[in-house]
Amino acid sequence: MDNFVEHFTDEFKKIYFIRGARNGKYPYSHSLLIEDYLIDTGISSRLLRKLKRQFPINNVLLSHWHEDHTSGNRLLSNSKFFIHSNDKFLIENVDKFYEYYGISNSPAEEEFEWLWESFKLENTKIEKALTDNEIIKVGHDCDLKVIHTPGHTAGHCSFLELNSKIAFLADIDLTNFVFYAGIDSNLIDFEESIDKLLNLDIEMVATGHRGIIKGGKEIKEELIKYKSVIHKRDERILSNFPETKPILVIDFKGKNLIYKYYSEFKNYDIIAEMIMIQKHFDKFIKNKLIEREGKGFILS
Repeated sequence: MDNFVEHFTDEFKKIYFIRGARNGKYPYSHSLLIEDYLIDTGISSRLLRKLKRQFPINNVLLSHWHEDHTSGNRLLSNSKFFIHSNDKFLIENVDKFYEYYGISNSPAEEEFEWLWESFKLENTKIEKALTDNEIIKVGHDCDLKVIHTPGHTAGHCSFLELNSKIAFLADIDLTNFVFYAGIDSNLIDFEESIDKLLNLDIEMVATGHRGIIKGGKEIKEELIKYKSVIHKRDERILSNFPETKPILVIDFKGKNLIYKYYSEFKNYDIIAEMIMIQKHFDKFIKNKLIEREGKGFILS
């Protein structure tokens, strides 16, 4: 068995962690394989071809529509694909991705052109939409529960195998960066999804961009730490509100309140940062932390 394929535990030998290229760093991601069900296809074209030679992949569960989790779909044309109904439209209409990232007709679109071409994304026909709490019977021994965990995208899902208590959390990825920069992202939903996972009985997890984490206590600690990134951003943004002058989201442009530094894709980073700050504004308004005054907002 290749070194990018590994068991979570000797007890459940039909559940495999599939390590993506560059250790799952963007533009790749990790996957989970149970029997003939693969969750996400972004491990890289090279590794996916190798995986196909070793295992039958008859069914593909997509955690969400993002390109680093779906780029291998075209290599599995004989498989059946499943995704939550809220993300179905985008995976069947990949030409809408730029629009949902907020970069259509912007300099960022030009920045990403070469990268986008490398993904070779194609529309994927969805066999059936996934629903929250749905149980998928996989083989004789595995019961895979769909957990709708929106926020990162509207249809983002995590998956929990009930017998082994092994979960795949996709892009609730337990890294140091929390991403909610799509126009379908929702920060309030994101936090509620993290809370939802905190209440589950999970013994082992993998995520789209991090390796295996074992132990219920350790997993909960990582989820709490991950959520705290959002709270620290709340505090940073609120601390930058002037005491009396009304302020708009655009007034925070280029201040590195989300990104510590901008990458070579600076135009995109700034657009993403503005979208995420807007999500914080939406949360502040709902929680009555800020209020409208004139054309802007002030602290309540």
